[in-house]
Amino acid sequence: MSDESGNTPSRTEQRAPVFFNISKFALIAVLVCSVLCVIFMRTPVLSMFYLMPLGCAVILSGSYWIAFIAAAAVNIIVCAFTNALSPVDIAYISGMFLVFSWMIGGKVPRGLYRFFIMVIAGTVSFFVVVNPNDSFAVLFEMLVTELAPGVPSAEFMEAVNGILIRGGALVSMCFMFFVNRYLAITAAWLIKRQRNDRRLTEFFAPSGLIWVLSGAIATILLSVLFKFQIIEIIAWNVFIICAIIYLAQGAGILMHMLTKRSSAFRMGAGLLAFVLILSPLSVIAVAAMLILGIAENWVPIRLAKKTQ
Repeated sequence: MSDESGNTPSRTEQRAPVFFNISKFALIAVLVCSVLCVIFMRTPVLSMFYLMPLGCAVILSGSYWIAFIAAAAVNIIVCAFTNALSPVDIAYISGMFLVFSWMIGGKVPRGLYRFFIMVIAGTVSFFVVVNPNDSFAVLFEMLVTELAPGVPSAEFMEAVNGILIRGGALVSMCFMFFVNRYLAITAAWLIKRQRNDRRLTEFFAPSGLIWVLSGAIATILLSVLFKFQIIEIIAWNVFIICAIIYLAQGAGILMHMLTKRSSAFRMGAGLLAFVLILSPLSVIAVAAMLILGIAENWVPIRLAKKTQ
């Protein structure tokens, strides 16, 4: 294909690396966000949000490879000079950077599947790298001593590990990645004043997911009855994934309903939701939203239904 001057671009120009196509602003944003990743990781209050600057860099640069390479390089250099982390820890953090960058900036497969592939990878890495770590065990015992004095830490640790492998770690990863993704999109929007992600009101669970959810529940009951612990653990994690997707669908339905209301009504509903989250009724509210999301399989609550 020729340009306006009639000259045909050379093969080298056509295949120019993405590094040469990125603007100076985007490069500066990537470097700044990479440094912020390090600062967030080493600040206890902000450590849970250490992926947020990386996600912002991916959106601003338009390339998840550039943002990943920059953030991983900066962190490895800092760790090398400070001896703050072991090679295994550095590999774990770099892997988290890679999957999160891919989730934010990748195109294939669809966003829902990228999100859960990333969550599963992060959960498996947690059990392989973080959970067996001595420093994590020491930190956990300190928390147990402070929050539940008098409770044997070994028994409490065993009980918590049982919850973690049955979906607790998966839920934690989902929450962390979701919050970091949302904050990254919001930060990029504040800088660029441009938001191109799909809203939750447009989210629909895959049409056949209800059968996966039903199968997971049946498998949990049967594996508990016949004492197949490994199958039970897998089924619990599948159930949690399905429940989170339907929970998101239920939230999308509520937001869809609120869009037709006045600003004052939406503000009041948002305040009520915040109060419910902080109250003992939060479990009931979450269960109701989950049931609402599942019910849309049979009741067309949102008329223009599409398959995610």
